[in-house]
Amino acid sequence: MSTLVLPSWVVPEFDAVMECERVARRRLGLGPRAATARETGVAAALTWLTLGEVSPVTRRGSTGGQHGEGSWTAGVSWELARAESWVALCVSAGAPDPTAEDWRRLGVEPAPAAVDDAEFAYGVWRTLAWLLGVREDFPIYTSWHRAAGIRRDRPHLYGRRPAERDAAWRAAEQAARDQARADARRHWEHVRARVDATA
Repeated sequence: MSTLVLPSWVVPEFDAVMECERVARRRLGLGPRAATARETGVAAALTWLTLGEVSPVTRRGSTGGQHGEGSWTAGVSWELARAESWVALCVSAGAPDPTAEDWRRLGVEPAPAAVDDAEFAYGVWRTLAWLLGVREDFPIYTSWHRAAGIRRDRPHLYGRRPAERDAAWRAAEQAARDQARADARRHWEHVRARVDATA
């Protein structure tokens, strides 16, 4: 039996990463109507981190490595994680694709986005930004939030779901999507301005 060792570039503690992975896996296990595209993106990013097979947005392959003492690390490098995060942010912000100069700075071969779902990409970006230490907030609501008394950011998803999603539910979901798009756009513009200023 091998033990997972997170890549050295991962900023959050192992237990925090595993808690997010557990919650994301549980949400997906509840069925397609229970998990949102954003939560699916969180799960996809965490799966890529732990298994290292195929990246969630660009579908880039990477392989892990077995270590002599029985531990195993996914082959997701810091450069690959940064590049995947940037592509996910571009998709979630509705922004242009990375430029040739962006790819050069990222230090990896160009790979276009293979998905166009902004909510999925937002979940991937939030997760990778958290793992890279760019954001401190967890990408998914966990029992740690509940224990700390932190409110859910999308409460309409966790109440009793009506068989038919009514106008109030649709409005709340649209507001959450709009807020995510604005959040992604604000971060994209911030990064783009900093990168362009150093060009």
